[in-house]
Amino acid sequence: MDADGSNPVRIADETVATSPQCSPDGKWVIYLQGASLTPMRVTITGEKPAEPIAQSPAVWLFDVLALSPDGKWIAYLTAPGSPVVNPSSPSGSQPNRLKVIAFDGGTLLHQFDWPASAGDPRWAPGGEAIDYVLTRNGVSNIWQQKLTGGPPKQITNFESGLIFDFDWSRDARQLALTRGSESSDVILITNFR
Repeated sequence: MDADGSNPVRIADETVATSPQCSPDGKWVIYLQGASLTPMRVTITGEKPAEPIAQSPAVWLFDVLALSPDGKWIAYLTAPGSPVVNPSSPSGSQPNRLKVIAFDGGTLLHQFDWPASAGDPRWAPGGEAIDYVLTRNGVSNIWQQKLTGGPPKQITNFESGLIFDFDWSRDARQLALTRGSESSDVILITNFR
């Protein structure tokens, strides 16, 4: 659509499409297709029909698709029912998986177990790792998983509070994040009619 909101053009014919992102070159949009949560891509003009870019459906979270800074790879989270590296893992105890696929063709490049309390995947500034928020015992910190493997590395070392969102500066020298706490009350209502 134009900057003022006029002249909108439908580029994908979906009842429901979530988590849209534009490719860095501005030529493509990736998104999750409806209830199937299939990762899809479509040209920004919508002149060609949308096409699936992965075989495994994504899990239902807010921002499970992440395009690499160069636009060549897509990271996304899959459910435990997706193919796993360790087939001897007992059914029902499999964690979600982080999969990294090629933007062109959807070839699986990397996959890792995803911690149960981890937030949405984000690309590290250089595109060589995935960053995420991990909350343990009510405290959030940012962790990084290198695509080359090995154990994840803790980036921040906070001893209290939750991280709600974060992002790196374009030059990758500064990390901005929102932190705080959550509180809630339980209220008993009686004689309700």
